[in-house]
Amino acid sequence: MNEENELLEIMYQDCFMACKNLSVLLQEIKDKDNKIKGKLEFILKSYECYLKDVKKYLKSNKIKPKKVSKFALIGAKMKMKKDVRNDNSDSKISDIVIQGLVMGIIDINKRLDDYRDIVSKEIVNICENLLKFQQKSVDELKSYL
Repeated sequence: MNEENELLEIMYQDCFMACKNLSVLLQEIKDKDNKIKGKLEFILKSYECYLKDVKKYLKSNKIKPKKVSKFALIGAKMKMKKDVRNDNSDSKISDIVIQGLVMGIIDINKRLDDYRDIVSKEIVNICENLLKFQQKSVDELKSYL
């Protein structure tokens, strides 16, 4: 796999997991009175847009993205449900989402640093925009801690 496709694949995996996990999280708190819901819905919609863009580039490169491990999805879902059942405060939810965002930032940054000079400017821009969005989301979620 070339570097551009690898970077797209990393972004795809990150956005896919974020969409799945945020959907589960929002489902868990749908009947609760959390002030953080609107922020989570915005973050989810933003991730869905990034996922759509990344899929478009993967498709244009004739790359079918690897499926996210079912074990990873199930494990994350079970942990999140358990954590939210134990503490569904905005602070706890913010903490959970920040942890996920930071993991994505680290994974994407590593690859971007490795491939910045090799991949197209267009892919670098998507990657940088995703990273800016993730960092901004972390900064905004800190107000709920």
